[in-house]
Amino acid sequence: MELMKQIKTHPFLFGLLLLLPLAFLLLGKPRWQFYPLYALFLLSLGLFLLESFGAFHPGKSTHRVFLFLGGTLLLLFLLFSAVFPKMKIKEPEGPYKVGTKIYLLEDTSRDEPYTEDPEDHRQIAYQVWYPAEETEGHQKTKWITQGKTLTRTLAKSFRFPAFLLDHTAEIYANAYLDAPQLPADNPYPVVLISHGWQGFRQLHTDFAEHLASYGFIAISIDHTYGSQAVPLQDGSTALLKKEALPSRVSAEAFQKASSLLMSTYGEDVLSVLEDLTRKKEEKDPFFQAINLSSVGVLGHSTGGGGDVYAAQKDSRISALLGLDAWLEPLGEEALSNGLSIPALFVRSSQWSQGPNNLHLRTLLSASSEASLFEMRDTNHVDFSMAYMYSPISPYIGFSGKLGPEKSSEIQKALLSSFFHETLGSENITGIPTLEDVLSRYEDLLPIQEKDLPSLWHFTKEKSF
Repeated sequence: MELMKQIKTHPFLFGLLLLLPLAFLLLGKPRWQFYPLYALFLLSLGLFLLESFGAFHPGKSTHRVFLFLGGTLLLLFLLFSAVFPKMKIKEPEGPYKVGTKIYLLEDTSRDEPYTEDPEDHRQIAYQVWYPAEETEGHQKTKWITQGKTLTRTLAKSFRFPAFLLDHTAEIYANAYLDAPQLPADNPYPVVLISHGWQGFRQLHTDFAEHLASYGFIAISIDHTYGSQAVPLQDGSTALLKKEALPSRVSAEAFQKASSLLMSTYGEDVLSVLEDLTRKKEEKDPFFQAINLSSVGVLGHSTGGGGDVYAAQKDSRISALLGLDAWLEPLGEEALSNGLSIPALFVRSSQWSQGPNNLHLRTLLSASSEASLFEMRDTNHVDFSMAYMYSPISPYIGFSGKLGPEKSSEIQKALLSSFFHETLGSENITGIPTLEDVLSRYEDLLPIQEKDLPSLWHFTKEKSF
């Protein structure tokens, strides 16, 4: 009788007790964003039970406090869910389904510069995306295969609460793990992708899936100790080592550290190329379909500079696309040697000022087929999947005003058309020409070499 009396007296409270468990089921797997909702349920249940068994007889003031706390918890739930939702990776648009494989590589010809053990060899991981024949019976892979190990390292890097990015470990990508490769009459061209400092290989999954869906083999490299978390062959994980690019050191010490980091990234690209060559020579069926005479490199920030390093050393690289490529650590002598392959550089509006443009000018003037464009209203992080973390990033200045949807559309169109024209393949269809892409988007602004700053400009600028 007392229970029925409480139900009649507090229908709102009883309604919460019925509706909240249903909401939990509809929302799916628990995430930290739902914690305020769980707290609201426990608060409602506790108050309801205490009143039902006569252990507590709250007055009007108690009910007002409950309504205030309950409303606050509900608002926090809505706020957290809106600011940090579980995003979905857009499906690739090409005609092919996409498969993916992950490889761990130890290059015994290289020492590991970022560990104290002199016996350590360089270990890296790389992930391959490719046109798939059949996906039935194969599971879609998670976007972040290292799970919370990576998300919590990333949160720590940006001084966020450790749990803040945990929900991204539950996001699924569009590629199917170990799905059989689609047979082709002609081998697939290859694009090697390098992330920036503090990035990770899956930060360019959208690029990789896009390329694979149009008939490329896309390979994204985890640059160990410059990446958030890299699986090693012994089952352990190598986490980001911030001292690899130290702050608050002398200019000479920073140049030395950044030069080592850049060359390490570049050598990682060459290690993967060697591993692909070895696997193909060993008649691995999967790698027989890879065309190692048609290799492009795509890099963001430190990864872009590392690609320039690799392209200058290895003639197997036929084309290069750099997104806010950081060039300073390469040094003026290397930049003055230029590039002899088609090279397309794209800078963000955020990087339209600063000394990196001086280094761009040096490289462009020494290169035979290099060009530069600026993507208007963008920030440095817009050349990655940073948009997966929060839809409000353009409104707080983390990413540019162009917005992630438009920015991503332009970049995908640009990179597929560029690599189609420079690498070519009879398997690839439906990609517009580079000229069409450049003319279609007004947000891509051509930058002439004469418009880049000279050494005199920076000397004059610093004198004020």
